[in-house]
Amino acid sequence: MFRIALGTALVALLSYPAQASGKGDLKSGYAALLRHDDSLAIQYLTNAIETGDLARANLTLAYHYRGAEYLKTGLYDEAILDLTRAIALEPRLPTAYSDRGIAYRKKGDYGRAIADYNAAIRIWPNWHDWYLNRGLAYAAMGRNDEAIADFGRALFFRPDLAEAYLARADAYLEKARLIEALADYKRALLEKPEIRQTYPGIAAKMAMLEGTP
Repeated sequence: MFRIALGTALVALLSYPAQASGKGDLKSGYAALLRHDDSLAIQYLTNAIETGDLARANLTLAYHYRGAEYLKTGLYDEAILDLTRAIALEPRLPTAYSDRGIAYRKKGDYGRAIADYNAAIRIWPNWHDWYLNRGLAYAAMGRNDEAIADFGRALFFRPDLAEAYLARADAYLEKARLIEALADYKRALLEKPEIRQTYPGIAAKMAMLEGTP
């Protein structure tokens, strides 16, 4: 979930030894997050928040991290609440907008999701994830032309992004643009062969397209 560094606040945090305090719990929560121990991360981050002794920058991190952990575990309402708190404390935090957008998209609230991706793009326009995620929201709404444009933008910033090729292939297929769809399915597999396991339908779609006159 954490695709980019969150700035000097995190550097400052990690320079302190763990201790029985909000800052110590925040450091322990971040360490658990890196180990993918989601329940322990949430526990430590909750403890950090409830101490009431975190400075504004660290409180922002605690809400952001806990919101991201809630998102990973499918607790979308809790994620939205925490990420909204992080944004209120630091309105120029693009990853918080993006993560909240993902939570809204998972809930089927595509309008709010797109608004959050737009906010992330305004803050940091050169990051592929914002465009990929906004494209997925557009695709879910059946707005395939806008989705295709966004997947192209994602690929401009990261040309090896298999997920963008795969999503754009699906959008091309929806529009019966069969040659482009097949090319993108092939490129997705070239960039990430293991995508066959995470997206088992790709083989059937490619076989169908390759048999199309």
